[in-house]
Amino acid sequence: MPSRLWNRVRESVRREPFVPFIALAAFLLMVFGTWRLRPHLTFPDETGAIELALRMGYEQNPFIDNFRKGGNLHLYLLALSFVPVTLYWLTTGQFGDIISGAASVGSSPSWGVSPDLLRAFYDVLLAGRLVSVVFGAGTVVVVYYLGRELLDRRAGVLASVFLTTTVGYVLTAHYATEDVPMTFFLMLGFLLTVRAFHSRDTRTLLAAALVAGLAASTKATAGLLVAPLALVIIERHWGESGSVVEFVTTAWKYPALTILGYVTTTPSIFVHPGSWANEISRYVVRSTSDVSYSWSDPGWLIQFAHLAEGQGIALFLFAMLSVLLVVVFLIRGTLDNAVWLLLLYAVPYFSVIIQGNMTQFPRVMPLFPILAVLAGVAGAELTRSRRSVRMAGTGLLTLVVVFSGVHTVAGVADVSQSRQEATAWTHANLDGSDTVDVYSQRVYLPEFPEEPTVNRYVIHSSFPRENWQPGLERLDCNAPDYVVLSSYHYFRFFKDPSVYPSVTERMSALFAEEDYEIVRTFGPPVDTELSAERKFRDSAGFASFPEDGNPTIVVLKRIDDEPTC
Repeated sequence: MPSRLWNRVRESVRREPFVPFIALAAFLLMVFGTWRLRPHLTFPDETGAIELALRMGYEQNPFIDNFRKGGNLHLYLLALSFVPVTLYWLTTGQFGDIISGAASVGSSPSWGVSPDLLRAFYDVLLAGRLVSVVFGAGTVVVVYYLGRELLDRRAGVLASVFLTTTVGYVLTAHYATEDVPMTFFLMLGFLLTVRAFHSRDTRTLLAAALVAGLAASTKATAGLLVAPLALVIIERHWGESGSVVEFVTTAWKYPALTILGYVTTTPSIFVHPGSWANEISRYVVRSTSDVSYSWSDPGWLIQFAHLAEGQGIALFLFAMLSVLLVVVFLIRGTLDNAVWLLLLYAVPYFSVIIQGNMTQFPRVMPLFPILAVLAGVAGAELTRSRRSVRMAGTGLLTLVVVFSGVHTVAGVADVSQSRQEATAWTHANLDGSDTVDVYSQRVYLPEFPEEPTVNRYVIHSSFPRENWQPGLERLDCNAPDYVVLSSYHYFRFFKDPSVYPSVTERMSALFAEEDYEIVRTFGPPVDTELSAERKFRDSAGFASFPEDGNPTIVVLKRIDDEPTC
């Protein structure tokens, strides 16, 4: 069996020589920098997923009661990645101390634990990041085969190159979140669905149904894959059925397999059905509620701006042109009708994420590989046209690939390490006579030396107001010598001023430098502007991608020598 599998892989590489090179390039871009861990170079979505996966281990309970992403497959993938790390701990005699230490810390993040325990957390954090890297490189391979299935090898090569040079996708693959693994199962589901549409093979269609369940179990937003899948099932079996009853009798196994794929990878649904129902209802309410973010632009423009930010302006513009070209080719009947299946997912999905409280960058993640495939198909079609169109198309493709490639390499190489740099500054410039106030979770901030007095107040809806109100009162009196802010925290008050208007007002006063002056900033430039225009502007340059897991750190010092009260 292993030798037969190896022969199949070798034969596939021989027939598709470009695929391993593109996949290797994607892997290197995605893995570069994943080892940057200290001091806590991460963010809450990532640490939250890692902590939930760890909790299943030290509580010895695989049936976790958390369904924040709609399913739990990603948590089990993370737990699986911890196995080699655990074996390493066992062989080095660290396992017992680490497990007892982790249990004593509990489920809330703490960066003040012993160096040995923190090092162990970094071990599993890196293992979890490698899960995203592997699935990201796998998605690049899948989109190649999907492009080839829809048109030809050239379309496949272009699709895989476009995804490899999508800077937002590559940088998201640096972190142990569920978005990149979800896109792998989503695109694999599309590949199998399109192949079943072409071959009318029942086994392939059954496999597509199973993968659709896995995709939804990774993240609920992939569940819309059932729409194109259902269309192919109807096309495959409706004509052969003499009645509705006969069709249902034939087709019931497809939704059954989708459900099976979901529940076997989210088994906690049977143990905590109430928690699952509450989370699914939260998804529905959130997608239909009024927009709470303080954007000055409509939802569709915000999400276009996120796409431009994630792709770079050149690839974004070509992707939008490609969608129009693909629709024209489909209407003219010169393109495979299976391409409609991608649009059947993408258009309704986009209409959902522009509504309600859904206008965040991670929502566009499923669209990156779909747009890469559509751009690959359109690009390949352009190179097959008459000579003048072929020459113009080739020049345009070259420009897009070069720009987006440089944009991605620059983004990967120039990821800021703001917390690391700010930590070095605090240790070099703060002493025992200084008082420093901070207002966000420790993971958002640099570390401080032991000498100064650091007052920590976490201004967040999940913390009682009486716990952090004294911090605002101290700020009103200009009591601290220094205030240190993180964009991961302060930006949310500009996104949604209605949550805590008084906090937004105080943050605005700090940035206006009324009583405090900004003495140092680390990471991306200070920016409190929440507009699509800014994101389009950023997408046209070669600067570091702003959603790269490294916040802007702002150090402010009191202007007057003494507090005002």
